[in-house]
Amino acid sequence: MYTIGIDIGSMSTNGILINDKKEILSSIIIPTGASSKKAADKTFRQILTENQLSEKDIDYIIATGYGRIKVPFANEVVTEITCHAKGANFFFPKARTIIDIGGQDSKVIKIDANGNVLDFVMNDKCAAGTGRFLEVMARTLEIDLEEMGPISLNGKDNVSVSSLCTVFAESEVVSLIGADHRTADICRGLHISIAKRITAQVKRIGLEEEIVMTGGVAKNIGVVTELEKNLGCKIRISEEPQINGALGAALIALEKALSKIQPSVSVSGNSSTGASIAEFSVEDSTLPKIGYFCSYTPVELIRAAGFHPVRIKGSEQESSAANEMLCGNICPYIKAVVDQKINGNLEDFKGMVFVNSCDGMRRLYDAWVKLDEGKKSFNYILDIPKNTDDAAVFYYANLLKNFKEKLETFFTLKIHHDDINQSITLYNAVREKVRLFLQKYWSGYIGQSGYEIFSLLKKGVNVVPEKFQTYLTNIMKQREGICDTRDIPRLFVWGSIMENEKIMKIIEDAGAKVVAEDLCNGSRYFDAQIHISDDPILSIAKRYIKRSPCSRMVNIFERINKVLTIMQEKSIHGAIYHTLKFCDHNLLDYPMIKKTFHEKNIPLLHLNCDYTLSSEGQIKTRVEAFLEQLTSTSRKE
Repeated sequence: MYTIGIDIGSMSTNGILINDKKEILSSIIIPTGASSKKAADKTFRQILTENQLSEKDIDYIIATGYGRIKVPFANEVVTEITCHAKGANFFFPKARTIIDIGGQDSKVIKIDANGNVLDFVMNDKCAAGTGRFLEVMARTLEIDLEEMGPISLNGKDNVSVSSLCTVFAESEVVSLIGADHRTADICRGLHISIAKRITAQVKRIGLEEEIVMTGGVAKNIGVVTELEKNLGCKIRISEEPQINGALGAALIALEKALSKIQPSVSVSGNSSTGASIAEFSVEDSTLPKIGYFCSYTPVELIRAAGFHPVRIKGSEQESSAANEMLCGNICPYIKAVVDQKINGNLEDFKGMVFVNSCDGMRRLYDAWVKLDEGKKSFNYILDIPKNTDDAAVFYYANLLKNFKEKLETFFTLKIHHDDINQSITLYNAVREKVRLFLQKYWSGYIGQSGYEIFSLLKKGVNVVPEKFQTYLTNIMKQREGICDTRDIPRLFVWGSIMENEKIMKIIEDAGAKVVAEDLCNGSRYFDAQIHISDDPILSIAKRYIKRSPCSRMVNIFERINKVLTIMQEKSIHGAIYHTLKFCDHNLLDYPMIKKTFHEKNIPLLHLNCDYTLSSEGQIKTRVEAFLEQLTSTSRKE
């Protein structure tokens, strides 16, 4: 029996052939070049030729690495995280922590005694401190890449390279050369910087010996030396660390071939089990529009004033114009909506309502007022309290009364209690319909994917309530009884606003089902009814303050316990915590969330994304590795 593992990296493509005795019969390392597909095919053909085998002689092939989906002849694809874990465990059975530095990313992986992934961290989309980074630095220093490590061992002076950005670091190196610093000292400074970055990653998941280093950078004795100094322990390295991922893939392929297990995680195709959702348009409304940005905005008052409330979505392009107005470390959603404003895409709105829910939202209001300078514009900001007690309710009610008066004054209209109660009744009906709809979905009686459900709710936020009710009624009739009985990982998704629903699709295309979510532009928006009373504004305030809180409200433990309860009730296997970069409230919650989930042995993946999803490839890898971790855990149990 023969199996092959092929690891297609950004710089090299590696192939391994093993037999059923787990003996390595052949190993190939070639440059990937411009075409991952051609490199994989060349590696495969070379293995067959060297061992005088035909394609029929190979029982199973697994592809891994960033180019894994470009291997049409592979039986299955598995992430490099899982493969490196298996490969390291083969060479070093006592390994518990793996440091893998490849051509374009770095990873730290924690594994158990069987080589199963327990936890992992990856660098962000930047290639800082990776093989590509070192390649550029070697070229700048006019030395061979292989020489950097040995040369750096002769470094004596402390030369600091403060930036790990490839572009900025290259400029620093040029300056250091111009200042007559020795090449050995510069190389050592570069390796110290890389070691600091990797050490920080190791600390994020916890140092546990033995430590194994894999990937091409493991051949750099300078990086290894500085890492050992930082970590205070010996790092194990195999004779050829570059083939580790391919070996892991071949070993997993052997397991598949021996047990005849079908792939448990699919990374292609659509997880949808029903018809796609209807296309809605905000333009369906004949009412003039007022925009808003936060789910704590009282849409009932806006509708009672005769306007259609629309939650503003940001530009899907990189926020170039907004960067001139806003600081770099601000929420990408804020930048994206400012871009929309600057580009003139929101001119048909009669006004904007802001909520002081975070510093980013406050900066958004400031920028908006600046852009509207000299115009007669309705820009109003509400100060939402952080507490959820009765005092906070009364405080917010007074703010809403002021908001109502501002609407009346600016637009020369009168908002009566009956108008507000009618609006409350309308939105209550929608929330009740959504509750029934989600109840059927959670019970498995509506055969649609979590991606479709979230997309539907996300669009429903801005659709005319009457039309959304009608559609939900129709879809429940059409889809009821079409059950989803797939035995796949069931996930819960929560965290920051998720404007790009493609993240949900990535999760489900990887072979999971998003059973439930708690996102402010998803199901949480429709949470909780408003009591009809003689003081409708007080009732509105109570609903918004007392409903399921987001991360900007007090009591993180209440939020965590709510999630844990939902996961238990719905038999959910793991959770994905999604945050936007620089989202202070959600990122501040994460350490406590991670600690709680770890203590309860519940799998958790943190996805820290930008608004435009430019790091889609890495998100896919992280999700796929997480699902592989889930399925390996379930097999052990």
